[in-house]
Amino acid sequence: MEFIHAFVLTTLALDKKGDVKSRNLAVTFDLFEAEEHRAKDYANDYEVFVVPCDWQEDAATTNLVVAMREFTGMVREMQEEALR
Repeated sequence: MEFIHAFVLTTLALDKKGDVKSRNLAVTFDLFEAEEHRAKDYANDYEVFVVPCDWQEDAATTNLVVAMREFTGMVREMQEEALR
């Protein structure tokens, strides 16, 4: 199984109480972009996550997504029948 590295770009920020919290800003798959983000400001950093390339296959799906996939399949079948 192949893996990719996902870099979550973070920065330090003050919350409503005035406490310092780490806040997620963006996600990138480029190490150089993550390093550039960290170099811009002392409050910036990033976290690295190793993600399987087929993560979408393992992702949880809601009933709505399952229903939409079934509906899409039905529409394709109807289109194919209409073209015959």
